[in-house]
Amino acid sequence: MTETRIEPSHAERARTLVASRSEGALSTLALDPAGHPYGSHVVFAAMGPAPVFLISKLAEHTKNLEADRRASLLIVEAEREGDEALARGRVTLVGECRPIDDRGRVEAAFLDRHPSARAYSSFADFSYWELAVASARYVGGFGRMSWIGREEWETAEVDPLLDSAAGILAHMNEDHADACAAYAEAFAGLRGAARMIAVDRYGFELRVSTGEGPRTARVAFPAPVSTATEVRKALVAMVREARARS
Repeated sequence: MTETRIEPSHAERARTLVASRSEGALSTLALDPAGHPYGSHVVFAAMGPAPVFLISKLAEHTKNLEADRRASLLIVEAEREGDEALARGRVTLVGECRPIDDRGRVEAAFLDRHPSARAYSSFADFSYWELAVASARYVGGFGRMSWIGREEWETAEVDPLLDSAAGILAHMNEDHADACAAYAEAFAGLRGAARMIAVDRYGFELRVSTGEGPRTARVAFPAPVSTATEVRKALVAMVREARARS
């Protein structure tokens, strides 16, 4: 097995994080003379590289956008057991918001993501807007951060395991804790109880309780995967390798 550390780019991590979430903090420029930043809690649907909102003309953030299209959207990773607040990944998308004239292009996908919005989606004062991302700031926890340009943001792919990752993690931690410990020792040199805390097409991350305290390790798959079935096959082969080394 090749043990080279291979992991998603920051752009891939950021696109995947945004695709996994449906709410965030929208910052617009207030109408007061000083133009202070104004933060709003909003729901959105990630449609390709541009998040889409359904917002009312009566909302303060909509009034702000009608005067100045500049905005940012902060999206924070879902809380994971044992994480410190500042260890959670987050993305700030920076750009300009623009109204969407063709509702049919986005409405079905938005309402599929937010079924409760059907109750007000037809109201005359509600309209769809999208954020055209000019750049993004990604912070993936301590020591993992960078700016992402528009081209890199638009071309990065969402991880194919996005919808299956939670099930994979639950299965490994509930039924195969011994395998997680074997991976940690064989491929990361860490001995102790281990939990799998993240998985993507390139590999997975473990949190290991060592005698010196908790440690995090990244372990690469022998080759990139794209389905839960491929993950299972890779993990089975890797646990055999890990046990053969012990």
